[in-house]
Amino acid sequence: MDLGNLNRFQTPVSHYRDLVEQKLIPKEVYDDLLEYSSQVKFIQNLIQPPEVRGYAKDRPRENEFYKDGRVQVDLTNPHILEDMDFFRERALFFEKNQKYTNIPPNSNPKSEYAEFWKEELRRWKYGLVRPSDGEWIPGTLYFYWNYSPIWLVEKVGKESANKKTKGERLKKFSKPWLGDYLYFHYTQQGKDNGKHGKILKCRGVGFSFKNASESPRNMYVYPGSGNPNFHLASDKTFLSGDKGIWGKVLDTLDWIAEHTPLPKMRIVDGKKAMELQLGYADEFGNRKGLLSSVFGISMKDNPDKARGIRGPLIHYEEDGLFPNLEKAWNVNRKAVEDGDVSFGYMLAGGTGGVTGGSFAGSEKLFYKPDAYNIYGVPNVFDRSSNGEHNCGFFWPAYLNRNGCYDEQIGEPDVIKALVEILGDRFTVKYGSSDASAITQKKAEEPITPQEAIMRTEGTMFPVADLKDYLESIGPKKESFLAEHYVGDLILNNMGEVEWKPNSDKHPLRTYDSSDGDKTGALEIFEMPRKNAEGNIVRGRYIAGIDPIDADTGTSLFSIQVMDLFTDRIVAEYSGRPRLAVDAYELALRMLKFYNAEANYESNLKGLFSYFDSKNCLHYLADVPQVLRDMDMVKATNLYGNKAKGTNANKEINKWGRLLQAQWMQTKAHGDDEDERLNLHRMRGLAYIEECIAWNSDGNFDRVSSAGMLFILREDRMKRTLSAKENQGRPVKRITDDAFFTRNYKIR
Repeated sequence: MDLGNLNRFQTPVSHYRDLVEQKLIPKEVYDDLLEYSSQVKFIQNLIQPPEVRGYAKDRPRENEFYKDGRVQVDLTNPHILEDMDFFRERALFFEKNQKYTNIPPNSNPKSEYAEFWKEELRRWKYGLVRPSDGEWIPGTLYFYWNYSPIWLVEKVGKESANKKTKGERLKKFSKPWLGDYLYFHYTQQGKDNGKHGKILKCRGVGFSFKNASESPRNMYVYPGSGNPNFHLASDKTFLSGDKGIWGKVLDTLDWIAEHTPLPKMRIVDGKKAMELQLGYADEFGNRKGLLSSVFGISMKDNPDKARGIRGPLIHYEEDGLFPNLEKAWNVNRKAVEDGDVSFGYMLAGGTGGVTGGSFAGSEKLFYKPDAYNIYGVPNVFDRSSNGEHNCGFFWPAYLNRNGCYDEQIGEPDVIKALVEILGDRFTVKYGSSDASAITQKKAEEPITPQEAIMRTEGTMFPVADLKDYLESIGPKKESFLAEHYVGDLILNNMGEVEWKPNSDKHPLRTYDSSDGDKTGALEIFEMPRKNAEGNIVRGRYIAGIDPIDADTGTSLFSIQVMDLFTDRIVAEYSGRPRLAVDAYELALRMLKFYNAEANYESNLKGLFSYFDSKNCLHYLADVPQVLRDMDMVKATNLYGNKAKGTNANKEINKWGRLLQAQWMQTKAHGDDEDERLNLHRMRGLAYIEECIAWNSDGNFDRVSSAGMLFILREDRMKRTLSAKENQGRPVKRITDDAFFTRNYKIR
């Protein structure tokens, strides 16, 4: 893409090139700007010149859902917005006059005043179309922009090139951001297509305000006791309090009650409990009026808590914190669907960097929308994705960043925003002593969805670097995997193990193997290296095993082999064969093939028994001496299975993960010409995904097998260092013992 020909809303890239030459911004920031601009299609679409992006008048008006001349809105390649104040007339009028209309109040249902408010209700429901060019906004956005004030951050100080600007929060109507325009069109397109919604977003885009405005709007345009609205959260703190959505719902309803003539009486006021219903009771106690309602429900650890609810809106607040999001989502689909008909809308939203969030369920909803009846759009948000697959809606940090957009129409200055975001990352990267600080920064202000779903606490792995590496593999995945060997290890007529390719075998190359066949297949990244005599040196190859003990279960058997000469993982099998002994036999053949010794989790005894029956215990490592030296295991009474492998516990597993993380961030062996780390040499895609997704609540079999591997690696390194330290020292003989010098004459 030509970065010299951009639309007028972008700061010229040349401006930042000059700042680099003047040493006012780091060259790394500028290089990252060019990298993201060249790899993220959505960024390219937003910065294109007007003759490429076009305007509303250039878009087709053949809209299958509407017959009033509305244009088709492309969510991933949007046109340039114009005169958005056309859609904010009521908000602008109120800010000037402190009321919505100058028409005198009149109770006559056919009066001008009554007609005015009937038209406003119509716009709340169906939106507003600009006849001149077909530009339009959904009813939810019309309501949000004109009837739901939010807290805005406004600048109150002077802006400088290298310093932050002072600001303050003010209660005002929302500005016409392109992000709002796309988000509300996304939810509307989902509803029109009978589907639901999933959004990943950066922090600070007012997501709670947007969703707190939808239930009050629904209560007026879809009245009746059969149309309740629901806001769900994993914990009550995300519903109540200053940061909770429930207070924002009440604020919006209070605003409508104070500034419009619409019904305001409430049967249940929502002040004490998170339940509110519009209406009144007559003299006989009968409920009258709109009778529409809204509820806030804390799910805690019970995904069935909201079972049986029905209504036009079910919203999941901070879905990255739901421990059973998938189950809750599937349970509640019955609340908004009847066969192939969707009569309600579910929306899940998550913010990157939420402490305690694993984002496992949120990630699945985002990247597999079809499996959950979620409205998917082409994924142009990730690096080099180019829209081949669908995903949910992503609100990146560069979309309408404060101070980086046009105030009149909301078009973003993507280039300026990226430089600010990357500059902040640079400062954190080189200025913080906290290893997880850069991960937290990326997750809270993500440029891509992969950054948004990073786990920011409880992990030792370099998640940010692993994600960058995994994304870099994406465009060349086929050629990357083509270098691997997939097949079987067979015994020849001499009883030796030989390699045999098998194209019918399929390794498990993704961490999410919940669906389909879990058998897996052996995947070799590098064949064993032989010396000049044609032998594999004993001690060159080591392995780590996370075993299974039963023929049934969900855990995978995992074995990984490492070449200690190159410090690279060279082979892996992870899977669940029909019988546990099939996994044991494959592991034995792998160890024979590489002449390797394996450390394994000895908590389960099946592997030891199998190797013992084959007279092959010499392929299983003794309890690593390094664990004894560190007092992690007792050094006495070690026999049988207890004398082999590692009896894993919480402390040992934690140390195993630490060793993996340290290895990943160590400069790769043999890469003297560049700065590649060991993580850039990793070949197991599912292992990389496991390290990214690791959390204390999940099951990560490859991480477990690698933990055993790296403990054995550490043991071998300690032995090697000890041997080097003893080089040159005189060899002690038994006759050198003081016993002989005391009792026998030296001849």
